[in-house]
Amino acid sequence: MRQSVIIIILIINVLATQAQTFRAEATLPAVHADGFYRILLSPDAAPYPNREFSNVRLYDATNKEVPYVLREEKPVYIQEQFHDYTIVEKKQSSGCCTTLILQVAGKTPINNINLLIRNADVTKQATLSGSDNGKEWFAIRDKFYFQSIDNATEAADMETVHFPLSNYAYYSLTINDSSSAPLNVIKAGYYDTSVSEGIYTQVTTRSMVTADSAKQKKTYIYLQYDTLRLLDKLELAMTGAPYFLRDVQVYQRATRSAKKGSHDYYAPVTSFQIRSGQTAVVDLPMLKTRELMLAIDNQDNPTLTVSTVKVYQLNRYIVAWLKKGETYSIKFGEDAMASPSYDLAFFQDSIAYQPDVLRIGAIREHHETTAKTESPAFFTDKRIIWVAIILVIGILGFMSVRLIRETNAQKKV
Repeated sequence: MRQSVIIIILIINVLATQAQTFRAEATLPAVHADGFYRILLSPDAAPYPNREFSNVRLYDATNKEVPYVLREEKPVYIQEQFHDYTIVEKKQSSGCCTTLILQVAGKTPINNINLLIRNADVTKQATLSGSDNGKEWFAIRDKFYFQSIDNATEAADMETVHFPLSNYAYYSLTINDSSSAPLNVIKAGYYDTSVSEGIYTQVTTRSMVTADSAKQKKTYIYLQYDTLRLLDKLELAMTGAPYFLRDVQVYQRATRSAKKGSHDYYAPVTSFQIRSGQTAVVDLPMLKTRELMLAIDNQDNPTLTVSTVKVYQLNRYIVAWLKKGETYSIKFGEDAMASPSYDLAFFQDSIAYQPDVLRIGAIREHHETTAKTESPAFFTDKRIIWVAIILVIGILGFMSVRLIRETNAQKKV
């Protein structure tokens, strides 16, 4: 009985050890204070995480797992900020109307005004006029309506007044209040919308080779990397003819397995156009490859020369709470490793959006000798693992039957 228990424990320990093996690891720099930090998964780390980044783990000096959340930059940021117009006058005339006079700095051309108005279930008619000096007024829009201002989640709602593009210094909004109490206009202004790109890191290209095919009427550009790289964006600019517009097809080098063995081939990824005087910027679908091939269709035109070709990786981070004076390491497991389950995932909104960034140190791959890896390699075969599991179940069943028989024998005595 004791021998069976020992065998079960040994099998479980071997399986558990195999489940937590790691291919590579790197040490993090010391932090200056307790808090959340973004640990950048740089291009140097690209060969090790799987596509879902589920095989990444963070450990402290005592080899205890540290919870984290995964974040990545958005390729494009769209930000809106509200700016107030100066309210020169707000006059309410009983039984008549509400007049709101706004001043626009610099006589900036505008075609809308946003008004924050307290909720009110009424219909109001309004007119809009413009003036250069605040004294002489000219029509802009006549007889439009505010109807049933009702925000289900806030006590006020933003209403937008659209009109033809104008560049007056002053605007007069007159709201007819003859049939009901006036609307409560809290403020007026405009939204400034800005679009910016996410943060990328350029991926170093080991070599670039170009080749022209007169027969196929194409120019091929081969971008080769020293190892697997994660590619999210491509920039390409060409020179040559004064005016050109060419189609470009992007391929990645991949491996296909077959009965006769595996072989490499170029798999199509995306296509775009390049034109004279412009740099084409193309989003790539998170490619993990050692080589890209670009095929430029020249048709009957002269070939072009590469001016600029750059490839980038979108910045991705793991965000974790780190302590001052502690030593941490990031480790990369096998591709099949499942995603961790941390409580921290439920509190992402409570974490500052952009904590300080940490860059990982040199990555050390785990190269073990043949003698050391012989036993773990045995258990990487799923068939062997299933045999081990069935063996454990069989031993447990045998022990249960034996225990029942011994119990029954004791009762008979």
